[in-house]
Amino acid sequence: MSDFRVGGLCRLLFVTLSLALASGRVAADDKENLADLSLEQLMQREVVWASKIAQQISDSPSAVAIVTAADIRAYGYRTLADVINSMRGLYTTYDRRYQYMGGRGFGAPEDYAGRIMLLIDGYATQDNLFTQAYIEDSGLLDLEIIERVEYVPGTGSVTYGNNALLGIINVVTKNGRDFNMAQLSAEFASHGMQKQRVTMGKLFDNGADLLLSASVLNADGQNHYFSAYDSPTTNNGWAENIDDERNKRLFGKFSFEGWTLEAAYVDRKKVVPTNPDYFTLFNTPYAIDDANAFVNLRYERDFGLKLHSASRLYYGYYGYNASREYADYSEDNIRYGERRHEGRWWGLEQKFVGNWFADHAIVFGFEFRNDFTQHMSRSYFSPTYDFLEAREEDYSRTTTSFFLADEYRINDQWSINIGARFDNASDLDGNLSPRVAVIYRPSLMTTLKASYSEAFRMPNANEIASTPVEAVAPEYVAASELVLQHDFSPRMRLTGSIYRYDRSDQLVFDFSQYEYVPTGNSHADGVELEFERSWENGVRTRSSLAFQHSENTEGMDAVNSPNVLGKFNLTFPIVADRVRLGFEAQYIGPRLTLERREISSTTLANLTLSSERKWHGMSASFSIRNLFDKEYEVVSPSGVLSDSLRMDGRTFWLQLNYDL
Repeated sequence: MSDFRVGGLCRLLFVTLSLALASGRVAADDKENLADLSLEQLMQREVVWASKIAQQISDSPSAVAIVTAADIRAYGYRTLADVINSMRGLYTTYDRRYQYMGGRGFGAPEDYAGRIMLLIDGYATQDNLFTQAYIEDSGLLDLEIIERVEYVPGTGSVTYGNNALLGIINVVTKNGRDFNMAQLSAEFASHGMQKQRVTMGKLFDNGADLLLSASVLNADGQNHYFSAYDSPTTNNGWAENIDDERNKRLFGKFSFEGWTLEAAYVDRKKVVPTNPDYFTLFNTPYAIDDANAFVNLRYERDFGLKLHSASRLYYGYYGYNASREYADYSEDNIRYGERRHEGRWWGLEQKFVGNWFADHAIVFGFEFRNDFTQHMSRSYFSPTYDFLEAREEDYSRTTTSFFLADEYRINDQWSINIGARFDNASDLDGNLSPRVAVIYRPSLMTTLKASYSEAFRMPNANEIASTPVEAVAPEYVAASELVLQHDFSPRMRLTGSIYRYDRSDQLVFDFSQYEYVPTGNSHADGVELEFERSWENGVRTRSSLAFQHSENTEGMDAVNSPNVLGKFNLTFPIVADRVRLGFEAQYIGPRLTLERREISSTTLANLTLSSERKWHGMSASFSIRNLFDKEYEVVSPSGVLSDSLRMDGRTFWLQLNYDL
C-alpha cells in the first residue's frame, strides 16, 4: 500500500473523529492510572530512577526527563525512537536498518547505542555482541504496554556498570490492572504497514497481576532512489521492492506477593535498501533478522530492621542472521555471504537498601553476569551457492561487580549522594566508577544539583573480533554537570543544565603502527533548557533547547553532532473535550557527514488526533508524520557510497483499539 490518497485520508480522519466524538457519551474510568497523570501529579509521586532508589524526581542527581503513556497517545508515538526524539537533547539517526541514538554531543553513525544504556524495568537490554539498544521495530516492546519512559542523562556506571557511559533510558511497563480486560488493536500506515495486537491484563482477587501481549507487523516498504548509483548498470539508482519488514512480539508479566516474572521476545526481519558497504551488489536483497529475548525474575522483601532487599535473576538471548550478494566475485569466486551470530547471557543481582542511620539511605550489593555465548560466524558461497569457506569466532566473559552508595540528607536544604561501583571482568582489568553529587534546595520551589562521575564501556565481541589483542581496552568518560530545577507553581517547571564530558582511551588508527590503539580523547560541552506547563483544562506543553559542541579525537567538530536541538510539544482537548490534538515540532541543527560535508538544519512537525474517551470500548488515533512534507537528509554510516540518506516525506498512521 503506497501513501494514502486524498479520499483515503478523508475516510481515516472521519473514522478517527467519529469514534472520538462518540466517546463523549461514555464516562471515563474513575480508576487512577499513573500513566494518565499530569506533570504536576507525577512530580508528587515516587518514581524509581536509575540509581534504583525510590524517591522524588527532584532528589535525583540528574535532570530527569519523563514521557508518560498519556504523552505517547497524545503525540502518536509508534516506536521507542519516536519517544527518544521528543526528549531533551536526544535524537536518532536511521539508516533503514536500525535507529541509532545520539545526544549530548555524541552520535556517530553506526554507533550501536551502547553508550546510552536502555533498561526495561531495570533490566539492561543491550545484546552482548554489539551492545546495540534496539529502539525501532526491532525493539522488544509495543508502546501500548509502556507506562512511562525515564531519561537520566549523565553517567550511570556507578549503578549499572558497563555501557552506562552517557546516560540511561529506563522503560517502565504497565501492569495487568492497567488494562483489566482484553484489548484488540489494528494499525494501518503508509508504505503498506499493517499491525495487529492483542493484549490481556487482569488483577485477580488474591492480588496476583497478569499482563500478556502479542503483536504482528508487516510492511511492504517503498522504492528508494540513490543518486550515487544512478547508472544503467545499477538500475538508474533505484532500489526496488527491497524495503519490506516483518515483526513478531510477545510480552508477559506476572506479579504476586513481592515476586515479578517478566519475559519478552521479538523477531524482526528487514530487507535493507541501502547498500550497507562497498562490496555488496546494489539493488539486491540484503536481509537481516534480529531475534531478541529475555526472562527477568525479581523478588522484593522488607526484612524489617530498616532493611529492604531486591533480588534479580535474568537470562538474555540475541540472534542475528544476515545474507547478502557481493558485487565483485571474480577473484575468489565468492558471490554470497551469510552471517549467523548468537549471544547468550545470564546474571544474578542482589541489592539491599538500609535506613539504619538517621537521614541516610545506603544502597549496597553485588551482581554477577556470565556472557557465556558470544558466537560470530561468517559463511561464503559461490555463484551456484556451493559452500566455499566459513570463519568463526567464539568469546565469553564473566563480570563480578560490587556497589555501594549513600544518600545523606544533611538538613532540609542540603544532601549529598556518594557512590562507587567496582566491575571485574574475566578478560580485562577491574574498573572503578565513582560518583559524588551535592543537592541544594534554597526553597521548596528551587533545587540546585552539582555532580561529578566517571564511567566506562568494555569492548564488545564485535570490536574484539576486529581489533588487535593489545588494543582491547575499556573506554572511559568523566562527566561534570550543574542542574537547576525551579517550580514556578505545581503546574509549571523550568529545568536547566550545564555539562561537560571528557572521553578517553578511545580506539584511533595509528598510521605509524598501521593499527588501532586505545589512545584517543574527545570531549563535549553543552547547555540544556526545558520548560513544562499544564493547565486544569487539559492543556499540556513542553519545550526544550539544547546547545552542544563536541570534538572528536582529532580535535575537529564531531560527525553527526548538531550544535542545536529544539523540541516543542503541545496537546489539548478539542470538540467538547472528546478529541485530543497533539502537535510536535523538532529542530535539528546542521551536522557533518563522515566526509565532513555539512547537512543543513531541519524542522519537522507531527500532528496527532486521538479520542479522549472510549465509546463502547472503542478508541482511535490518527497521526501525520512530517506534516509539511519536508525533504531532509541524515548522515550515512561508513560503507554507504553516499554520505547522506534521504528520509521519508509525509506519512500517515491510524490505530483502532477495541476493549473486550
